[in-house]
Amino acid sequence: MIRAVLALALLLPCLAPLAAPAAGSQTWPLDSARSQARFSVRKFWFAHARGTFPQLQGTLRQIDTASGDDLAAVTASIDVAGLLMDDHAARQPTLGPRFFDAARFPLARFDSDPFPLAELATGGAVRGMLLLHGVHRPVTFSLQASECPKQPLLCVIHVSGSLSRSDFGMHAWRGIVGDKVELRLRIVLLPCLDCNHP
Repeated sequence: MIRAVLALALLLPCLAPLAAPAAGSQTWPLDSARSQARFSVRKFWFAHARGTFPQLQGTLRQIDTASGDDLAAVTASIDVAGLLMDDHAARQPTLGPRFFDAARFPLARFDSDPFPLAELATGGAVRGMLLLHGVHRPVTFSLQASECPKQPLLCVIHVSGSLSRSDFGMHAWRGIVGDKVELRLRIVLLPCLDCNHP
């Protein structure tokens, strides 16, 4: 028994690097004044209802893993009541209890899974959990290739995707408004909080 304990004590220092946490992380806040989320949903047959959430709050976090793989994760949230719409008369009904119900569910939030940092330059799929209308569901967005792939953190980051509003408990006006909602996110980053370069 004593030999087993001693052997384990000798092995622990060797095993420690395998279980080491991420070597470090760096964080870029979203520039809420220049970042936004837009949505479009078909109404009737040919027209579309469009809206903009003009401010995104959140961060992009780089994770330097012990294995050397650079990963990133995004957290973004919006104040639902800040909605702007092309059709001003539609704004209040859209924020009301039959649709977004902003009084009960004032916040929408997306928390991504870690994804390769290199995809900020090349593009790729960003998966994660979306909280909308009080419902948490997994979603996948498309990260577009950067317009400046050598320094993607300095350029606008474009993300797009679609979701079913009924999946998030928004069933009103189904005969008038389509179920598929198209999303477009424009993300601009502020300088890194904990590093000396962007």
